[in-house]
Amino acid sequence: MQKNKLFSLLLAIVMLFSQNVFAEESVKTPQQQQAQVQEYSNYMQKKIVQVYAHNIANNYYYGIEDEELLFAVICDMIDKGKFDINSVIESMLGALKDDYSEFYTPEEYKAMTEDVSGEFSGIGITITDNPNGVLVLSVIEGGPAYKAGVLANDYIVGVNGQSVIGMNSAQVRELVVGAIGTEVKIRVLRGKEELELTCVRDVVEVSQIETEMVNDETAYIKLLQFTSNSPKEMETLVKELRSKSVDNVILDLRDNPGGDLNAAIDMANIFISAGKIAELRYKDETKNTFLYSENFHAPNFDLVVLVNEHSASASEFLAMAIQSRNAGKILGTKTYGKGSMQVLNRAVNGAGFKYTIGEFYSYKGQRINTIGVNPDIEVENLVLSVNEDEFQKIDFEKIPEGNIDGEMTLALEQRLAALGYMKEADETFDDTTKDAVSRLQAVLGFQITGVPEIGLYMFLNDYDYSQLNKVIDLQMEAAIKHLR
Repeated sequence: MQKNKLFSLLLAIVMLFSQNVFAEESVKTPQQQQAQVQEYSNYMQKKIVQVYAHNIANNYYYGIEDEELLFAVICDMIDKGKFDINSVIESMLGALKDDYSEFYTPEEYKAMTEDVSGEFSGIGITITDNPNGVLVLSVIEGGPAYKAGVLANDYIVGVNGQSVIGMNSAQVRELVVGAIGTEVKIRVLRGKEELELTCVRDVVEVSQIETEMVNDETAYIKLLQFTSNSPKEMETLVKELRSKSVDNVILDLRDNPGGDLNAAIDMANIFISAGKIAELRYKDETKNTFLYSENFHAPNFDLVVLVNEHSASASEFLAMAIQSRNAGKILGTKTYGKGSMQVLNRAVNGAGFKYTIGEFYSYKGQRINTIGVNPDIEVENLVLSVNEDEFQKIDFEKIPEGNIDGEMTLALEQRLAALGYMKEADETFDDTTKDAVSRLQAVLGFQITGVPEIGLYMFLNDYDYSQLNKVIDLQMEAAIKHLR
């Protein structure tokens, strides 16, 4: 009975206390309530900043203290006179002095995390950051950009009338992608000439692998970029080549900017037999990890891997792994030298940021970052100025013959090849020629028929080709010769 009385008394005290609290809460003015909310908001902001600073300092490969990051935040807030979470994160990344640490707006972060190995609504180009601006690495054949006349090695300088000079590739991509069926105007710099091309956004089926047979025994595989779906696509292709008893493979990683490192690791498992392939190193050395191939049935290809100064990151990982295990010969020029690994984080407001958490080494301890992969066989391509005097002369009285093979077709194709719309001239007016004509007609604003008319021939005749270069692919020739 006494216990029940004691419990009742305690309950009454609690209820009385609660009533007093709620009574006190109820008499707070709106200004007091707003101040309380602001106080809580300030507390949460402070905790968020502390968490970000601690996590970055804890994992940043090259070492930094929490206090240094927090000092950068304080300086930023004093400079701007306010707290802004985006600006806070950027100030911390700036303190890292790391070329590969980067901040992304919510829109940029969303674009970064899309699975581009499937389908997306865009214009069908692969772009990368370059000292001279955002560079078009490749154009998906048949895609909106391809139809509009965008070419590999164009620099994007404007989107929908807005200058993008100074922007990175993620920011440009955000402006380019959009709803299916809508138009986007891309301004490109090609040589010394600026062109504005209109692309109609569409669903683009993305394949990062191009392949063709050099001869019955030799397959050529061009890997444009490493995405999450690339290994599966490559595995299917390798099985097909083995079923055809292909002996030789040329794997082209030139101009491949990298991408998903896990995809490169999986790709190494396809070409390299069981055993160590690489080492991942972190700030906390206890986390250092050796990577292994578990493939006991790797294809016994004679493999040549083509690389150049634009082969970076995941491309360098695969080239390094193949080279260190003697699974193939690396041919070309020294690679870019990005052997570091970044982690991508999402901020509370939907933005994102990445910073360097480690580097990859060969399993023998060879460092790649800032050094690159040196080829086993060094070969440079030959770059020559286009000599218009070598072209077949355009005879305007014979223009109708331009689409029925012969001299005028040769004159047409030589100029289209010099401008980058086709690979080489062969005097045969086929679907490749018609496609190249259609793309140039799109650029010039002509009716797209695929059949050359006098206006197109006049443009080709008057164009100044002296500013253009042509590349003689000695690396490809050397690869074929080596395999022979």
